Amino acid sequence: MTTETVFNNITAPLQTILKKEADQLHGDSLLYKLSLYFLTMNLVYAIIKKIPSIALLVTGIKTSPDALDLELVQASASMYSEALIRYDAKLFQRIFITLIEKLNFLEVPEIKAFGRFILVDGSIFPAFSTMAWACYKSTNNAIKMHLAFELNRMIPVQFFSTDANGNEKKALIAMLEAGVTYIADRGYVSFAVFQQIVSLQAFFIIRIKINIKYAVIENLAVIIPDNWQFFFSEVSDSLIRFSNDKQKATYRLVTFVAYDETYRITTNRLDLTTGEIIMLYAYRWQIELFFRCIKRTFNALHLWSHSERGVEIQFYLYLIVYLLMVHFKQNLNQRQESANSTKKVTSRHQEKHASRTPARGIVTLLGEKLKTFWKMSIHWITCIQNLLLKPLTTDVVAIINAIQ
Repeated sequence: MTTETVFNNITAPLQTILKKEADQLHGDSLLYKLSLYFLTMNLVYAIIKKIPSIALLVTGIKTSPDALDLELVQASASMYSEALIRYDAKLFQRIFITLIEKLNFLEVPEIKAFGRFILVDGSIFPAFSTMAWACYKSTNNAIKMHLAFELNRMIPVQFFSTDANGNEKKALIAMLEAGVTYIADRGYVSFAVFQQIVSLQAFFIIRIKINIKYAVIENLAVIIPDNWQFFFSEVSDSLIRFSNDKQKATYRLVTFVAYDETYRITTNRLDLTTGEIIMLYAYRWQIELFFRCIKRTFNALHLWSHSERGVEIQFYLYLIVYLLMVHFKQNLNQRQESANSTKKVTSRHQEKHASRTPARGIVTLLGEKLKTFWKMSIHWITCIQNLLLKPLTTDVVAIINAIQ
């Protein structure tokens, strides 16, 4: 296979890690045709090509001339089923964590100055009726993916999978790290959770329900950019105590109206301005976009396995592919910038003096920069699919970078 094809360039970091992991599984490649290396590479190919099922992957590899060039291995559906049970999901977790540690992802400059932020949410995936462990309702089974998505680098960093009734608050508590600010929606509201976060010297920015009662202790100065008046009204900022909180803890509450909807955001971050709290909560939408990407763009609504271990491996592979694709996208844009001797990403000096709260509305705060370096649209994915076997020449880089 040509060393500089698009596919090989995307997967090069993974191949290095895979070979090291395979070396620890003595005799793996001799015992199994669908060894760890080939199982992973075949499934990564399936994700990138949006092949929705193992059966279609088997047919695709058997009949596609691309498969031979990509050195993919022909295997039966039963071989995939067996392999997804054979390997420990923790092995794929190690690969995922190693990629996060080894790959140099860009950071969002508007976020960097405020600390480390993790978006938290859960999303439900349909499951087979035979998957008794994934109970949800009497009429159907489903799985819930509890995800930690780092806002600073716009990448997933941790997940738990449970049945669809799995408790989201418990998942958040299991993820907590000191010094990190967790951003979440109303499903995570709990005075016990707030207290747990504070006790672990972590922070939160969480939207609360409109009907939660509280008493105002002190009104704070409202600080937002003047040009935000178009997007927000009735903005207030205060220190409060929740009426039903037995600990009687003091928190901060930012309220505002945007597009005729009232928002109440509570936090224990007292160092940020009103506008910065609003901006950071607005970024919570990025985790929703991530779920949409893997469900729709990567076809993650179709499960490969009925086993709990197999499903966990599948989720890790989706996250691994997501990391590889984001890394590839960023590298290509930086390569083209270097070739053109221009810099679309501002220098450190410029970042420091850039507007800390871009006023582009509550959802689309990063604008073109977000599309260029972090987002993978269906059009961009289609472009990659069509160019997988092409050498990564300057012309191909330009074609890929032109698609947003």
